[in-house]
Amino acid sequence: MAYNKLNNPRAFPGNSNYGMSLRDYFAGQALAGAMAGDILPTDASPALLEQRAQLCYRLADAMLRVRAEEETLTNATAMMGMSI
Repeated sequence: MAYNKLNNPRAFPGNSNYGMSLRDYFAGQALAGAMAGDILPTDASPALLEQRAQLCYRLADAMLRVRAEEETLTNATAMMGMSI
C-alpha cells in the first residue's frame, strides 16, 4: 500500500482514535535528533523555525513512504511463500 497522508496510522494504537499520528511522532523524533546537535538562537526568526518544522515533516513523510514500500514488499514475498 502506498503511503499518503490520509492513511497515516496512530503512533500508539489502542482503543482510542485520539492522539498523535505516526507522522507527528516521526517528525518529533526528527526534530529531537536535529536539535541535539544544533543550537537555535533564542531570537530565531519565525521563518527559520518554520523551515526546521517543514524539514522534520518532510523527513517523516519520507520515513512513512519507505515504511509503506517495505510493508508492500514484505506482503508480496509472504504471498509467494518467501521470506526476507
